[in-house]
This record gives sequence, C-alpha cells and structure tokens, in this order.
Amino acid sequence: MSIADKIKKHGVKNSIIIAFKLAAEKIKNSYYRWLVRNADAFINPTQDELLQIESDLIKLNECVEDYTPDNNGFITFQSEQYFPTDYHRGVNGPVWHEKLLEHWIAAERLDLKNYKFDDIYLDIASGHSPWVKTLRERFQIQAYAIDLGDISSKYRDLPYYIQEDATATSFDGDSVSGASLQCAFEMFSYDDDINLIREMSRVLKPGGKIIILPLYLHTHYCAYSSPDYYGKGYTNASAKEYVCYDWKGIPSARFYDAHFLKERILNTINVLGMQYKILVLRNKNDFGSNIYCHFILEVTK
Repeated sequence: MSIADKIKKHGVKNSIIIAFKLAAEKIKNSYYRWLVRNADAFINPTQDELLQIESDLIKLNECVEDYTPDNNGFITFQSEQYFPTDYHRGVNGPVWHEKLLEHWIAAERLDLKNYKFDDIYLDIASGHSPWVKTLRERFQIQAYAIDLGDISSKYRDLPYYIQEDATATSFDGDSVSGASLQCAFEMFSYDDDINLIREMSRVLKPGGKIIILPLYLHTHYCAYSSPDYYGKGYTNASAKEYVCYDWKGIPSARFYDAHFLKERILNTINVLGMQYKILVLRNKNDFGSNIYCHFILEVTK
C-alpha cells in the first residue's frame, strides 16, 4: 500500500500516529537485537543431524516409524480451500505449504472427516486460526480452538474460540475424541509440556488421540528466544538457550534431544497408561517448498 493510499484509508492524523508507532517499534527491536549481538544464534538441525537424532532415539529403544502420506491427498486438501489465501503471509509466503501440510496430516491421523456429531476436537494454541470455524461450517464437527493468549478479533465472538489454559481446560474427563497442536507444543514453557500431556490424558476418551507436529528435536536439549525475551528466564534451566533473530515475541521455543524427550514426554505418556508413535515424514519434498516438518508425535489413550 502506498503512502497516499494509507493516508486516504486512515486519515492524516492517524497515519502520522501509525508511522510513529511503527518507527518506535523498529527502534525497540533494533535495540533488543543490539543487546544480544554476542549471543549464540539458533541453527536448525541439518539433515545429517536429523538422522543422528533418529539414531539416538533408537539407542534408547524408541521405535521410529516411517511415514509417507500420499501427495494426492494433500493436493485435494489444498484445492478444497480450508484456509484463506492470506493465511500465514499468503499463498506465496515462505510457510504456506508447511502450515497446510501440518493441518492436513493432523486431520488425516485423527480421521476428522469421519467424526460424528458428538465427537469433540480441540485445536490447541490456535486463537488466530480459521481451522475450527471451517470445520464447524463444513462438517458440523464439535471443534474448539483453545489459546492461552488473545483470540483474534475475527473469532472472538464465536463461543467455540476459548481463551483458556490448555494444561487445565474446562472440558469434562473422557469427553474429547481428538486434539492437535500445529507448530505449538514447543511454546509450552517450564513444565507445561508435561502438564499438557497429563491434561490430554484426562480429557481424551479411551481411543482418543492427540497429534503434535512438528515435534521439534535437536542433537542437544535447547531452546531459542527472540531478542526481546532472550536471557529473561523463560528457557528450562537444563536447556541451552539460543537467540533467534528472525522472530520477535517468542519467550522460548523448546527443542528436545532424544534423552529429554524420553525423560519428560515419553515416560510421562507411559506412566499415564497411554501409547505413542514417533513418526518421521520421509517424503517431505513431495509437498512443496520449505517443508520442515520431520518428526510427528501421535499419542493415543
């Protein structure tokens, strides 16, 4: 949008206010980046390191299953236009295919299209996503979006978009058929990763599932924070903290290694009497550009 168009849309006074706010935000972000200029920058695991992580899991007697979903199903999913063309910076944005792929895989693993009217589905940490609204409109699924943060103004008035803690929900025990987290589990700081698994054990029906994807893993237990949160105590004390210059507003994004995944999550699942699968997406290059989903965790009560 040109400057003239912005002035026409917002008026001169409001345009000046907006310009000052944007300039102040830019200065603030630059200041935070300067403060952490000497911190270790986060680097995603390479393909060789992903294979090392698989090997580390196998050494801990964890089964890693190959997962090669059919690309034709994903092509159909995209053609059905469940998401608006401006979702996550749009069709031509860097993560369009990744975000759609995550929702398609979750829907396939949960078999959402065959949910009956009394089946409840939870989309966790999704207060800005149209997914739940679309599922309700197209399939009459009892879908709910749960988010600890603010709900988007687009969905705030919808009763099935709920602002609450996913580790202590208002849902009855044994009432939920399925749940999923798309690029969200890593944001559950401190012990809330464990607390979420416990809460899902409470609310899921016997046979119910939760899908976590991507399941972010690394060669060592670590997390990254954006410059505005780096060094402020949001990262687990046992994890190496890095700074990620590409983002802002991220207190801590956790990457388990094989040992801590087993200690914190897999052992918790076992103690609660649930089962799990660790899936590895082997044909990620079939689904579009910039696909980074590799590990997927599927937990069944």
